[in-house]
Order: sequence, then structure tokens, then C-alpha cells
Amino acid sequence: MDVQHEIVSLLKQLASELGYTPSMREFHQKSGISERRLFKAFGAYSVAVQAAGLEPNKPGKRKITNSIFEVSIEQHLEDYQPNEHKERKPYSTMAVISDIHWPFHCQRVIDKFYEHIKEHQPAYVILDGDAKDMYSHSKFPRSHNIFTPIEEEKMARNLNETFWKEVKKRCPKAKCIQILGNHDVRPLKRTLETAPTMEHWIEKYFEELFTYPGVETIFDSRQELLFDDVLIFHGYRGAVNAHRDYTLLNCITGHTHVGGTSFRRIRGQVLWELKTGYAGDPEAKGLTYTPQKTTHWTHGFGYVWAWGPQFIPA
Repeated sequence: MDVQHEIVSLLKQLASELGYTPSMREFHQKSGISERRLFKAFGAYSVAVQAAGLEPNKPGKRKITNSIFEVSIEQHLEDYQPNEHKERKPYSTMAVISDIHWPFHCQRVIDKFYEHIKEHQPAYVILDGDAKDMYSHSKFPRSHNIFTPIEEEKMARNLNETFWKEVKKRCPKAKCIQILGNHDVRPLKRTLETAPTMEHWIEKYFEELFTYPGVETIFDSRQELLFDDVLIFHGYRGAVNAHRDYTLLNCITGHTHVGGTSFRRIRGQVLWELKTGYAGDPEAKGLTYTPQKTTHWTHGFGYVWAWGPQFIPA
């Protein structure tokens, strides 16, 4: 039986069952014939109706029946074909902390992070941007009576170096990765604004500031890490689900200082986004650029187990 003959036969059979010419939507739903297949055979649904010798379906002329309620549960169960989902392999375990803003950090969050990685021994430990605040290089109005740029740089460098030493002491087998965020690259931005010809000079020294033994540093703040189907980067969008819906991948991000997870089924698969909160001190001078003291920032960090993500408040 060719396609045209099959469609005509199904149309006649369906019209006989319903008592009227089915609409195009009804025909596709009940016959299983795809719209593409019908159009390839006839070019238009109205042509197929005419070929079947039926009257065009006119709104308001349809015969009202109770056929919609006549559903055979047994037939439904017999015809039901469950969707087959591919089992994914377990995720790599990852502990992710972000937005520490040395030297304006919250030691309570850092200590809890140390305890967590010691207990669970993740395969990866990732510092996902804004390790340093770079307060001296910020554009917003700020006090110059806290410390000098050199003092801030020295404190932040020592604190970040100590952080990685403590991580390696507690979790020696983990691969350690540091990603740069928008605060980290403030010195580079200020250089490009005021003395762009010196960019290559400061880049060399800048890389030295973020180089630590046994730690892989991603110096391009726009670069993303991809582990299987998990995308890790500092982030630039506000909502907990925004990066996931934009990239159509599982995402781990920081930047907004908000923690949480969001799940959504997209194109037959469940995707998620993990926002890792922050580990800074909201009362510190460097983080007082908000319009009011009350914020929705969330102390904590993120963890990815073999079966999925979790935000851990601290």
C-alpha cells in the first residue's frame, strides 16, 4: 500500500468512527501519520480530505459525541510503550567553592569546606572564581584607608596559597583547579583602561600571582571547564537556572553569591545547575558595595556526588 492510499484509507476510517471529517490535529493524533509524511504525500491536509471524498471540516459543524470519554484502559496499557532512558555513568565527585574574596573571607565557611573534603575525598577540588577581591582595583567609590594595594595583594596571595596547602593536606589525591572570576581580573581591566600598551607586562606578573604548586589555573576568565556533560565556569547570569537553560548543559557557577540547585527536564533529559554561594564576609569593607546591608547572599559551597549536585550551606 502506498502512502497516499494509506492516508486516504485512514481518513475514511476515522471519519466513519467520529461521524465527521477529523481535523488535521485529530488525524495526526489518532492515525500516527506525521505531519511531514502527510505533506510529502499530498502537500496539504485539505488535498488529502478531498482525495478521500470527505467534506472539509468546518468549525461549528462538528457532531458532538461522547467518544472522547470512551477510553479502553486495557488497550491503553497494551499499547503503552515506555520511554527508554539511557543510564548515565556516575558523575565525577567535585567540591566547588567560589567567591572567597580574600582578604574579606568568612573563615567559618572555609573551615567547613576543609572538613567536608577531608571526610568525602572528592576527585576534584575547584575554586570557581573571585578567590581575591582586588578591592584596590575596583571602580566603585572606596576608602583608601584600609590598606595599600601592595598590602592587599600580599595578604590575598598568602591566604590563597595557604588555602591550597590546606586542601592538599586534607585531600592529597584530588586534582586542584582554580578558575578566575571578574574580581580576580580587575587589575588587568584597569591596565587596559589606563595603559593598554603595558598589557603584556602585567600579564606575566598577574599569572605569577595566581600560580600555585600542584594547582591548575585557568587564566582566561571566560574559559569554561567541561567534565563529560558538566560545564564549570564563574558565571555571568543571575538566576539559578539561567546558565543551564542557555547552554543546555549541566552547569556549576558562582558569581551571584547565591547558593542552590535547579533541575529541569529539557529534550528528554534532566539537566541541573548548581550555584555555589560564597565564602566572603558581607560585613567586610570590600563587600559593602550593595545598596543596603540586607542581601540574599548565601554562605556555603557546592558538591557533586556520583548521583548529582548539592548546595551545602555553611
